[in-house]
Amino acid sequence: MAETRTEALHQNAEGLDIQAPDAILSSLANAQIEAAKAVRGAVPAIAKAAEIIASRLNSGGKLAYAAAGSSGLMALADALELPGTFGIQRDRIAILIAGGDDAFKTLAGGPEDDTEEASAAVAAAGIGEGDCLIAVSASGSTPYAVRAI
Repeated sequence: MAETRTEALHQNAEGLDIQAPDAILSSLANAQIEAAKAVRGAVPAIAKAAEIIASRLNSGGKLAYAAAGSSGLMALADALELPGTFGIQRDRIAILIAGGDDAFKTLAGGPEDDTEEASAAVAAAGIGEGDCLIAVSASGSTPYAVRAI
């Protein structure tokens, strides 16, 4: 099986540890600029999703995140901000992470391919018709996240 692009070493990461600090920071800043450019093209779809999520939450629905690995950490950070920032009750937010809570101890590969675990996690969280589920995946094809939706 070919290595997923998001799992490969970034072209500018080779020798990063021996570069001058200003070169390292410039490389990191450029990568962030490229990421922001990618988001720009998705703004209409993100805006539509935000409207749907707001509507469902205003109607009493739940919001769930499904992710694996470092994408799971990003999902967790986002989800933890919701109660304090938007007043959403914690019990209306579900965080479904491939490998469960143990995944945060090692971020080992493997659980992201477990589609049965994803289906079971969605069912256990009680995610249904009036709820929203956000799948977070750097590649857009992580089996756990894709199966969850």
